[in-house]
Amino acid sequence: MEGWKKWYIVIAVVFIVTAIAGKIIHTQAPDAGLAEVDQLEDLLSLPVELEYALGDNGSKGVVVKDLTQNQENYIRQAEEADIIVLAESTGKLQFTTGTYGQEIRVSSVIKGSEWIDQNEKCWVWRNYGMEVMDGKIVYRNVLNLMQTGSYLVFLKRNQLNEYRSEKEFQTASEYFGYLQIPESKAQPIKQSQRNALYKEWSELSIFTASEEIADAWNQIAEILIQKFAKIEG
Repeated sequence: MEGWKKWYIVIAVVFIVTAIAGKIIHTQAPDAGLAEVDQLEDLLSLPVELEYALGDNGSKGVVVKDLTQNQENYIRQAEEADIIVLAESTGKLQFTTGTYGQEIRVSSVIKGSEWIDQNEKCWVWRNYGMEVMDGKIVYRNVLNLMQTGSYLVFLKRNQLNEYRSEKEFQTASEYFGYLQIPESKAQPIKQSQRNALYKEWSELSIFTASEEIADAWNQIAEILIQKFAKIEG
């Protein structure tokens, strides 16, 4: 019995030491602050590193060719979205591992009134958002977060919404899921902006590595805005 008592004591001591060490590590570990971010304004003063821009890693020519030669396909993909709305971004954010959500209030339903109503709030989700990696906040998408203001938004329907108190949708296009209204022309991101305070590159709609890529993206965005956003005058 004495031997068992000693083992219990040893196990208890190891447990206590482990708990204390874990607490110290947690206390001393760098806090990137993302856990506290649930509003766009909370993010503006935080350092954020951009992981990737369209055209990085020697792919500029490939991306320009894709956006120009497949222009009609990108337009058709947006046109065929289940839901097309004009909406106001509220600035509310949610981050999970590998995804991010943004709240919008629908101003006008252009397509998909069976899935969403005018003046209704919902969440727009995308993959590869903002994550803490090696103690740093890293943005992992080429399409920037919606800023506070008006957007033309293309969404996929979600039949599970009938079981939810808050509706959730995914964007129907990787590069053109939402477009700022009035149109915000894409510009290449500067090297100095890639690892800076978020507010220094928050106004960029999409992250591109060259003027040619930005121009090709702008052409598609302008066609979609002229077709759908101008309906409202």
